[in-house]
Amino acid sequence: MGSKEATSTVLQCGIVGAGIAGLAAAIALRRAGHEIDLYEKSTFKNEIGAAITITPNGNLVLDRWGFDAKRARETRKCQTRLVNPADLAEVTKLTFNDIAEQYGHHFNAYHRVDMHEEMRRLAQDAGAKIHLGHPVDDVDCERGTIKLKGGETLKKDLIVVADGISSGIVDAITGAHCPSRKSPYSVYRTLIPIDRLMADPLTQPLWKNQESGFCNAMNMQTGTGCMTYPCRDDTLMNFAYFHRTKPHEQDNDSWHSRSTVEDVLEVLDGFHPAFAAIAKHADIMNCYVVGTRDVLPCMNGGKAVLIGDAAHAMMPTHAMGGSMCLEDAAALEVLFSKWQPTDSVSARLNLYNQLRLPRNAVTQLASNAMIWFTPLAELQQEIRKYWDGPLQATSVPPFSKPIQEFWFGYDAFAAAEKAMDFKDAEGGLPDGVVEHFGGRTKESG
Repeated sequence: MGSKEATSTVLQCGIVGAGIAGLAAAIALRRAGHEIDLYEKSTFKNEIGAAITITPNGNLVLDRWGFDAKRARETRKCQTRLVNPADLAEVTKLTFNDIAEQYGHHFNAYHRVDMHEEMRRLAQDAGAKIHLGHPVDDVDCERGTIKLKGGETLKKDLIVVADGISSGIVDAITGAHCPSRKSPYSVYRTLIPIDRLMADPLTQPLWKNQESGFCNAMNMQTGTGCMTYPCRDDTLMNFAYFHRTKPHEQDNDSWHSRSTVEDVLEVLDGFHPAFAAIAKHADIMNCYVVGTRDVLPCMNGGKAVLIGDAAHAMMPTHAMGGSMCLEDAAALEVLFSKWQPTDSVSARLNLYNQLRLPRNAVTQLASNAMIWFTPLAELQQEIRKYWDGPLQATSVPPFSKPIQEFWFGYDAFAAAEKAMDFKDAEGGLPDGVVEHFGGRTKESG
């Protein structure tokens, strides 16, 4: 038996997960005027995290919310470089000098803990209630209930599920079996003080006299790559060594599974000694198996909706994971503002799904394809289910001009406001109304 729709202008919202996506949803829905309770299994003690990149489209959302980038110790990205792994010779270099002028905001990075703390402050200052140590067992989309691990059942008008790629609630919302799975690749990751690296003659040449930004290397023969960029006011360097998962790493289920420097050195055949030296400077080395999930058939069901990695887990190829979750939340803010008792939560979530699924699906597919070396023809077949426009994102290097034009100029608030013009239309959002990428819609592409 389905539940009745809300009869108040203020919705009681339950959010599962208080990571960046969950906090974004809390900020957005509080701004829309609703009551928020977040349920988080962690207690946020001894959080260490890694770095996160936010592109201009995501920063536009943060700006509107009053996010304090200085307090969160942002690091501006000024360039991206690819170097030869064997001799450190520069292969390509692209500067981002005109990013803010072209797309309305900068391209930057944060330590995840710093960004999370600032978003948590915004959510709590707005009046959201965060319940730590409260794992969620299940959600009933039709009744609008959240079942906590201890057995307590909570009634909500709207449920936002933001508990990441390992979410066990996805199937309940989509009505389909959509398991996450482990990819063939894992990542060694660490954060190292930049001063330490610049004092080492072996590692210094990678960054000496260079502007802040990406410095990456890829051994195409072994499939091993190293991605680096600074965070926390340019004081820490973030490292990620992508490699084929070793047998003893298969069971790693945490972002914080410990590894060793010796493990890293084993995958650096063909790399300049600088990359081994970097690893030896690490105080802690973590290893996680990269997870993946196919594009979901939908992101909503009844009174519940998925956002962030629970909805569209993607590889870091285009640095879009964080920005997509911010866009998701921005859409929720607009779609649930000026709420009337006659409005329908489930109908509004159907509109959200029509608005967000095409952009999220194409971003997920394009981001994952470059990691797994998916043939272009296969990618096109999948993308054409959601997008009929040009496919620059599948054939050019990350962060190049076509990539910027494809993603960075998107205004999630404006798109949602345009979608709201059709909130009462039978069938919801017509094809071709909202621009999802590069100024082209599915119908006009």
